Amino acid sequence: MTNHDAFQKMKNDLIDQNETNYGREAREHFGDKAVDDSNRKLAGLSEEQWQHQQLLAEQILAELKSLTPQNDPASPQAQAPCDLHRQWLQIFWADGAYSHQAHLALAEGYLADQRFTAYYDQAAPGATQCLRDALIIYCG
Repeated sequence: MTNHDAFQKMKNDLIDQNETNYGREAREHFGDKAVDDSNRKLAGLSEEQWQHQQLLAEQILAELKSLTPQNDPASPQAQAPCDLHRQWLQIFWADGAYSHQAHLALAEGYLADQRFTAYYDQAAPGATQCLRDALIIYCG
């Protein structure tokens, strides 16, 4: 198997895994078209784009690591992961699908779903709440 074939298989496997784990919920919340468009965008990512999204994901967690609920959500320190998160979302969301309203709604969902809270809180306890609080201002 070539590197290109392995990369394509990895993306297809990720799409299948996402459909299994989150597909029904995502389709109920966002609709079939949004999910299908996102899956097509993921399938079409180049290796460079994939590496960029991985770097962004690491940067988001690193930025969240230093935040606590006592941080001012309007501070540059709290706003930095918001912009990184926007950039990360736009890699996966269909062109034109991003809006501040959708971004904030997603962050609200992170707080409501323990699977996502656990992911962001791995950076620091309360990181998901900090991200959502900062996004209220970022998306305001």
